[in-house]
Amino acid sequence: MKNMDNKEEEYQYSVKATHEFFAEISKGWNRFKRGAIMSTIVCSILLIGFIFAYFRLSKTHGFEINLLILLVFFAGFLIYTIYLMTSQYRFFKQWEKRMKRIYNYEEALLADDENKEKEEQTK
Repeated sequence: MKNMDNKEEEYQYSVKATHEFFAEISKGWNRFKRGAIMSTIVCSILLIGFIFAYFRLSKTHGFEINLLILLVFFAGFLIYTIYLMTSQYRFFKQWEKRMKRIYNYEEALLADDENKEKEEQTK
C-alpha cells in the first residue's frame, strides 16, 4: 500500500513540477518575442541609416572601393542579423502556441486531480 502511495505522490509532484516549469516559460516567452521584434527593427533602422550615410559620404568624398567593401560587409551582416531575428520570432510564435496548449492541458489535469482529492476526502 505504501508503494502505491509513493507512486501517486511522485506522479503528482512531476505533474506539478512540469506545470511550474511551463508557467515560468510562459512568463518569459513574451519578453523573448519582443526582443526578437526589437532587434529586427533596430537592425533594419541601422541598415537604412548606414546605406543613407554611405551615399552621403560617396557624394561628398567621391566613390571609393574601400567604402563599398565596408558597405557590402556591414549590410550583409545586418541583413543576416535581420534574417536570424525574424526566424527567431517565427520560432517563438510557433512554440508559444504549443506551450500554451500544454500549459492549459496541465492546468486542467491539476484541477481534475484536486477535484478527485476533494471527492475522496468527502467520502
